[in-house]
Amino acid sequence: MASGVRAGYKRAIFPYWSSLRFITCPASRLSSIRDSDGMTKPILSANFAPPGARAPVKASLSAIRWRSTRPMILAASLITVIYLSLAAIVIAVDPHNIYSWGAEPRIERGDTPRDLVIDWIDVAAKDPAYNTFLVGSSVTAMYTPEYMKGVLGPDAHVANLSYGGPRPRDRDLVLDRLVANPTIQHVILTFDWTYIQDPEVTNRSFPAFLYDSDITNDLRMVNFPTIRKAFDILGGNLSYSNPDDATYKTYVDKMYEGFQHPSEMTKIARLVERHRTEIGASSGRDCASFHAINDQLVPDVRALSDRGVKVDIMIPIASYAFYYVRRNDISPTLLDEQMIARRCLVNAVGDLPHVNIFAFDDDPAVAGDLANFREVGHVYDPAILRRFVTATTTGTGRLTRDNFPTHERAIRSAVENYRLTNSYLGRATATEPSENTRSNSSTS
Repeated sequence: MASGVRAGYKRAIFPYWSSLRFITCPASRLSSIRDSDGMTKPILSANFAPPGARAPVKASLSAIRWRSTRPMILAASLITVIYLSLAAIVIAVDPHNIYSWGAEPRIERGDTPRDLVIDWIDVAAKDPAYNTFLVGSSVTAMYTPEYMKGVLGPDAHVANLSYGGPRPRDRDLVLDRLVANPTIQHVILTFDWTYIQDPEVTNRSFPAFLYDSDITNDLRMVNFPTIRKAFDILGGNLSYSNPDDATYKTYVDKMYEGFQHPSEMTKIARLVERHRTEIGASSGRDCASFHAINDQLVPDVRALSDRGVKVDIMIPIASYAFYYVRRNDISPTLLDEQMIARRCLVNAVGDLPHVNIFAFDDDPAVAGDLANFREVGHVYDPAILRRFVTATTTGTGRLTRDNFPTHERAIRSAVENYRLTNSYLGRATATEPSENTRSNSSTS
């Protein structure tokens, strides 16, 4: 009976029995097995090798990883060496003139670098050939040094440091450079709406790392344009140039043509009517609220005044429609904040020696007529642009503590009661029938 039980047990586990025998049999007996046809064939296994063959050696995991990462490490090392070498060249040449050594490059006389000037602030501010600086925004980018010399006189050697969208912190960094200039005689500064912002706000494109006190971030200047300029300087070219006056004029003209369109005026008129009842709302702010004015602008102006530098602060001419169009992206109480900020500026520096503040937007013929603008915040009319800058010599439009209340009331009233006006489109509409009449007459 015992043998029968064992036989039954073997039959029950037979599917597994052969496997167990296969696993537990000696390795010398596993060199081949029979297939279903009775033929033998070798077992392909890493544990068996033909006679006389060397068994393969399995590589360690760390060795495999090293072989795979070695090219990347070598490439990264090479890139690092190249970058540090180029950084050493850039810092030694100092193409931005931010250190006390270097080649001291210059901006070409008569050049108007506009937005590119953000990289060249020290190049201009440390150049003893300049004694007058226009520190503005896109509303003053069109003024060339020759034009300014014609307005200010032959002794004015002007560098235009205007660039689009200045913000409080980068404007403060620029003025700090001018305060340190020993040869400066005259600064023309625009008081933009951005002074109602937080003092730490910086233009996103402005390379603040070039002009702050943190030397550890200076390596950020090692880019392709700076590297190229460093090698240009090594080749003997010490001048920066940006001959884009024709391109810029084309851009401005096209901007005006696009703005002076009935559909654009209709859109603005709708905004004016939609927000008229709320445009004069109070912001609840006072002079203590404007830290960019109190902590940055006023100290810089005082420092220049104490040295006898003439400082003309120009409030850009914005249209009355500006307060309606820009209230959504700047502030819903933009009008109130602008008026308070102006008042605080006049009270803080208006009585300082050599300091004057100018504004012209209390004249409806200027700020109320959109024919004068290429955008609600940018004047286009050449006569108004000239009047704006010649105020520094004529004294017209000067704001004082005494006349500011009248100025503020005039602007608030004009904006709150504004009805869209565009004499350019009015003239175009009026002259169109006469032109058609002449055309029909000549055809007949």
